[in-house]
Amino acid sequence: MTAGLAVRCLALDALAVSTSDLLRRHGIDCLLLKGAGLARRLGVDRVYGDVDLLVAPATITATGDTLYGAGYRLRLPPDLFDVTGDWHEQSWAAPGPLPLTIDLHRGFAGVGDFDALWHWLRAGAEHLDLAGGRVLVPDEAGAALVAALHAASPASFSKPGRDLAGALAAMSPHAWEGAGRLAARCDAVPAFVAGLRLLPAGVAVADRIGLSDTPDPSSVWLAARLASSTAVGLARLAEPSRPQHRLRLLARLVMPSPAYLRKLDPAARGGRWRLLWAYLRRAGRHVRGTPRALRELRTARRRRD
Repeated sequence: MTAGLAVRCLALDALAVSTSDLLRRHGIDCLLLKGAGLARRLGVDRVYGDVDLLVAPATITATGDTLYGAGYRLRLPPDLFDVTGDWHEQSWAAPGPLPLTIDLHRGFAGVGDFDALWHWLRAGAEHLDLAGGRVLVPDEAGAALVAALHAASPASFSKPGRDLAGALAAMSPHAWEGAGRLAARCDAVPAFVAGLRLLPAGVAVADRIGLSDTPDPSSVWLAARLASSTAVGLARLAEPSRPQHRLRLLARLVMPSPAYLRKLDPAARGGRWRLLWAYLRRAGRHVRGTPRALRELRTARRRRD
């Protein structure tokens, strides 16, 4: 780790402590999901670019109000989180001269029951001394769960993949058994297993804890392998779900709300004409990406043959 990155990580550690203290003073519990907590578990100099804090879903509005009152600001329009009800995190810019970000979680990608995720991670949470203060972090089983889930829904495979490889090497069999139980309690087994299956050591863990036969939906399998958004979206549409959920997925794939499109495409954040041009570009990308998406869907189906 370079000196510049080390200094930035120290600033993020201090931000994790100060934000946790701020929320605690307002009666809000939070957990540091990754960052320095995961680095200590793995025993490595892990570089991280933001602070991931998990709060109870029921407190997300109070948490946002508290952050806003202290000078934090949402990086995306607030109405985005009203129209996409399945969101699990918000990015907040921290006050101060440095461009530091808090990713505020009410859940995690791949988790079906956010309330259960909070309940069980909080129940096993441990204190971590950090930057002259203290934060709460998941226990070893919780950290293993987060590492596998993050690998199953990465923005790029490199860092989540390295974290998962490190967790598989560093964490005990007992921790992985506990992670499997946590995944079952919060409706996250398919994503948990999809993450494990990305690495041979993870496949062995899934076998050992009795999850080797767990089916992973095509959308989860494709997302874990960085397939195109068109393929992942089409796979989700084909999976069993409530009609209103399918309609929301279809709308997001074909004609997303302006707030959602502005999240995906910064060029859409200007006036009406820029927004219209962004819709046209999106439609063009889907058309051009259809052959690749169909190949990816065929690959996802063939893995079960």
